[in-house]
Amino acid sequence: MEAEFAKGSPELVIKSMLTSRSSKPPIFPKEGMLSHPRVSSTKALPSWLSQEDITYYASKFEKTGFTGALNFYRNFNL
Repeated sequence: MEAEFAKGSPELVIKSMLTSRSSKPPIFPKEGMLSHPRVSSTKALPSWLSQEDITYYASKFEKTGFTGALNFYRNFNL
């Protein structure tokens, strides 16, 4: 997953996670999450999310990367 996230900027990763939500289980397309047609850097943001929010979260993940956050979910005993 880290390699998939590295294909895009942290801002694009955060934006795609927060704007392409569905009530269905997450299914990652074979062509990759960030190359999927639903993911776009120009997609309109929902009313509850501002560009400032995305920029803030992206700045935090630029410093730390996504591995720590992903490892949190990898440790769940499903």
